[in-house]
Amino acid sequence: MELSDYQRAKNFGLTNKNRWEDGIEHHSKSIRLMNFLAEHDFKDNSDCFQWNVGGDGDNGEALMYEMDAFFELLDLERDEK
Repeated sequence: MELSDYQRAKNFGLTNKNRWEDGIEHHSKSIRLMNFLAEHDFKDNSDCFQWNVGGDGDNGEALMYEMDAFFELLDLERDEK
């Protein structure tokens, strides 16, 4: 049985990093995607999600940490090839 992306990321230790405490910068793709989502949500969806970025605990920061793990997984998979 093939592992899910989450399980693969977890196995690589990507999901349990202390990103905020350790000062790990966001993946560049997470930043780009979050900027797109926040602007699109605000301008076209009545700010439904009210994405907030700027501090630990903000909903946008939490999403970005999750996206960081995913994009880092993709980077590892690309490097494995």
